[in-house]
Amino acid sequence: MKSASQLLPKGFDRELFLRQYWQKKPLLIRAQSAEFVDPITAEELAGLACEDCVESRLIIQNSDKAKWELQTGPFGENTFARLENKVWTLLVQAADQWHEGVRSMLSSFDFIPNWRIDDIMISYSTDSGGVGPHFDYYDVFLIQGSGQKRWRLGGHSDSNSQCLPDNSLRLLAEFECEEDWVLNPGDILYIPPNWAHYGTAIGESITYSVGFRAPSIAEVIDDFSHEILAELAPEQRYSDAAPYTIGATGEMRSDAGEQLSALLSATYTDPDRLGHWFARYMTRPKYPELFEALEPPLTPAQFAEQASKRGALLKNPSSRFAFRKLDTHCVLYVDGEDFECSFEYLDILPILCDTQDMDRDWTPLLQPLTHGMEIATSLYNQGSLLFADDYEE
Repeated sequence: MKSASQLLPKGFDRELFLRQYWQKKPLLIRAQSAEFVDPITAEELAGLACEDCVESRLIIQNSDKAKWELQTGPFGENTFARLENKVWTLLVQAADQWHEGVRSMLSSFDFIPNWRIDDIMISYSTDSGGVGPHFDYYDVFLIQGSGQKRWRLGGHSDSNSQCLPDNSLRLLAEFECEEDWVLNPGDILYIPPNWAHYGTAIGESITYSVGFRAPSIAEVIDDFSHEILAELAPEQRYSDAAPYTIGATGEMRSDAGEQLSALLSATYTDPDRLGHWFARYMTRPKYPELFEALEPPLTPAQFAEQASKRGALLKNPSSRFAFRKLDTHCVLYVDGEDFECSFEYLDILPILCDTQDMDRDWTPLLQPLTHGMEIATSLYNQGSLLFADDYEE
C-alpha cells in the first residue's frame, strides 16, 4: 500500500525534472501502482472546514455547471447536508499545518528548497465538481487522492487574459484545451506558473495541491521599501551628476534619470541586505494569528529548567525555518526573525529546518549557558517552539 510520504515513483529523475520541467512545462507523473491511501478522510476535511482558525472555501456550480458561486468558511455542521444533489467543491487551505499525515506528503518534494513551499491545499469534489478554468502565478503539484479527476490543460495565461466578469475566482473567459488527462489515485500532475488548467471530478474526488510561494515584484518592492525607509538619512537625496552643463530651459536630460537610477540602485541592490530581508520575508508564517508570544518571556535559565522537566520540544506546525551560510557565521531565520549563530551549528541547521519533521532533537541547542540555549529560548518565547504538552492543549 503506497504511503502518502512516498509519492514519486522509484527512479524519478529529480535533476532531469528541474532542468526540463520546473517552471517550464507541465508533466504528468503516473503512479507505479494504484494502492494510494488518503492520509485524511473526507469527513475529517469537512471537520477542518468548520473550524474558525482554518481557511476554507466552498464552490457551488449552478444547474448548467457553467457558473460558480463562492462561499468562505468556517462552515456550520449542516452546511454539507444541505448540498445534496448539487455539484460542489470544498477547498481547505494549509491542511499540512493541521494534519500530520498530510504534512508527511511534503517529504516527496524535498529536492525543492522548503522555504519555497507555501502549503498543501486539499479539494474534495462531488461528481463533475471543480473550480473552473483558471491559472496560478505559482508552481503546483496536483496529487490525485481517492477517485478520479479529469485535467484539461490550456496554454500560457497572464494578467492580460480575459476573466469572467463578477467572479472572485478569476476564472478564464476563454479556455482552449491542449492536453487532456484523467488522473487516478497516486498520479501527480505538475503545472508551472501561468499555465491554464481545468479540473473536473469523475465521481467523488480528492486532490492534494502542493503550492509554492512566489511573491510578486510589487510585493517585494513594497515590503522591502517599508523596511529601508526607516534607515534612510534625510541627507540622502538626489543630486546632479558632474560635470554639469546648462541646457535649454525646462529640459530634463537623460542623465537626470541615470543619476536617479544610480541612487536607487545603491539603495536597493545590495545582495547581502536583500538576502537578509528576503530570508525574513519568506519565513514569515502564513497565519501569524496562530502564534502566541509568551508573556512574560522566559529567561534562558527558566527555559532550561522547564526543558529538563517537560521533555520533548516540537515545532509549531505553522512555523517556517530557513538558514543562510555567510562568510563568518550562519543565520537561522524562523517566522520572520533572525538569529546569528557560529559555524559549530552548521551541521544541525539543515536538520532543524526540515519542513516535515516537527519533533527533531533539539538537544544540540539546549546546552546550558550557550548561544544555542538563548536561540531556543527566543524561539519558545515567540511561539515557534512548543513543549509537547503545549501542543496537546
